[in-house]
Amino acid sequence: MNLQTERIENHRAQLTIEIEAEQLESAKKQAARKISRSVRIKGFRKGKAPYRLVAQYVGEATIMEEAVETLGGELYKEALEASELQPYGPGAFEDFQVEPAPTFVFSVPLQPEVNLHNYADVRLDFEAPDVSDEEVDQALQQLQAREIEVIDDALQVAELGNRVRVDVDSEFVDGDDPELAQAESGERTAIPDSDEGENDEAEDDIGSDASPENYVPRKGDTFVKDDNAIVILDPNQDTFMDGFVEALIGAELGGDVLFDLTIPDDDADEKIAGRQVSFVVTLKQIEAIAIPELNDAFAEKIFKNRGDEVRDLDGLRESIRDDLQRASLDRAKTEFSGQVLDKIVEGAEIDFPQDMLDDHIDELIEEFEGNLKQQNLDLESYFRLTGSSQDSLREQYHERATVSLSRTLTLREFAQAQNVEISDEQIELRLDAVVAGYGQSPEIRQLFDTPQMRDNLRNDLFMSQINARLCAIGQGEDPDAAVSDVQARMAADVELARQRSERLQAYMQEAASEAVESDDLGADSAGQSEAQIDEDETIEELTDSDDD
Repeated sequence: MNLQTERIENHRAQLTIEIEAEQLESAKKQAARKISRSVRIKGFRKGKAPYRLVAQYVGEATIMEEAVETLGGELYKEALEASELQPYGPGAFEDFQVEPAPTFVFSVPLQPEVNLHNYADVRLDFEAPDVSDEEVDQALQQLQAREIEVIDDALQVAELGNRVRVDVDSEFVDGDDPELAQAESGERTAIPDSDEGENDEAEDDIGSDASPENYVPRKGDTFVKDDNAIVILDPNQDTFMDGFVEALIGAELGGDVLFDLTIPDDDADEKIAGRQVSFVVTLKQIEAIAIPELNDAFAEKIFKNRGDEVRDLDGLRESIRDDLQRASLDRAKTEFSGQVLDKIVEGAEIDFPQDMLDDHIDELIEEFEGNLKQQNLDLESYFRLTGSSQDSLREQYHERATVSLSRTLTLREFAQAQNVEISDEQIELRLDAVVAGYGQSPEIRQLFDTPQMRDNLRNDLFMSQINARLCAIGQGEDPDAAVSDVQARMAADVELARQRSERLQAYMQEAASEAVESDDLGADSAGQSEAQIDEDETIEELTDSDDD
């Protein structure tokens, strides 16, 4: 076998295999015997007819086709092993020539290759975020909401300060009219009247979630739909947008409230800023509530519920600020690590076969199809409604899949370059952190210690190390030291969780003891009262006797 290997376009290799004519003739004889087992030739048992008669019966071309297919498979395996190529997927048979010598040609998609070049020199500006007083106040309000006491849950009319449970249905009342757009374009972009029944509503509400890229809501599209929203009637804490709470004041239980509101021009989503929305709100429950006062007693209760050392209200604010600062910093670092990764991708040399990109596009479309199913739709319905096709959808996902695949391959190469490995000890430590908040019993640990949980923890730890190293590189710091800091913080979190669990048990025991003492005092007080009554009755009887 004479083998030639050549790199060709689309990150593939071409294998050209030349063999001796005798090897092909031998393969043809084997092919004829195989064919003769499946046909009946007069005068011969199956598999016993000579080559000449088999060729006359089925044709020389059929024998050659069978021989090339069988011999080609064997030659491909031998050539692939001899070439030492790393294939991404199955090879493809490209050509066969008999003259001047029997020659087979195959193409092979290769495993992706990534050269990160000088990735460790990437630098970006990073600014640690600050937590505002407003954010601390919002967190305190959320804690207040959790401690709300219901005074009356059967009110009939909504007033300021009440808490209501409502159904919310809303839609855009401005924007492109889908029926008008259909009439102007002559294309079917909206759903006509039909007798299909249960799928009509789902298809009408195809909305932005069903569109793969940059969908702008049209007139009639849903803005918010919530069948069980909880809202406190405080204009300073409007749940959906300014004016929503005000529209519910004075509404009656069970009644529908209809009103229109305008999305602020400075809304974070530029595609809907300034749009008009129509609401239909049904009040399902109206409650009079008591919101606890923000004072030291409130802070003590919160700290005890968390298993923390008791502090005053200022201490609670400080604790909230610390928690928010840590969470905000973690989010900022995650975002920063993504920016550093993107910069590394820009400077990297990334090659992958079209087969790999096609597979990734398949995954994205499968995910998209799953989103459609949640709306009781399928791809065929989507194509019919949008006037698109399988090919156009794949084209829409091409760029996104290319970017996503490039980042994934770069991330994998980065992990190898940085020797990122997750040990069993690290998983145990992370599992300790998860379990510590629920107590130390073996039953609790057994509940969490599952293969799936360990896989999830391994993935979380892997990405945590990756992000730490990317952040460190982007700021010109030591990646190994950054990982050590992450592990040290994890160990500290485990210890903190254990301490909180122990304190929480102590607080619960303390509360139980106080409850028992309170019951005992109540019993003693009741006994003293009864004794006093008996004494009074005795004095009264003696007085009555003296009078007599």
